Amino acid sequence: MQVNLDDIMGLAEVCEMTGKSKNYIKEYQKRGQFPEPVKVLASSPLWLKEQIQTWIDTPRTRGRRKLSE
Repeated sequence: MQVNLDDIMGLAEVCEMTGKSKNYIKEYQKRGQFPEPVKVLASSPLWLKEQIQTWIDTPRTRGRRKLSE
């Protein structure tokens, strides 16, 4: 698979593209609700722009989930 370097994004670029904070992105990663990075470097995970655009375009439920009783 050949990747254009302009299509690779670090955390700062992902935050800029999504309008979300680093903490928001990290929390969604912990929950498993954010795309897995294609590579994790010591300085930052890396994603493909296409992954992030797909995440942005995918509807998500808003608010907290109710705990089952």
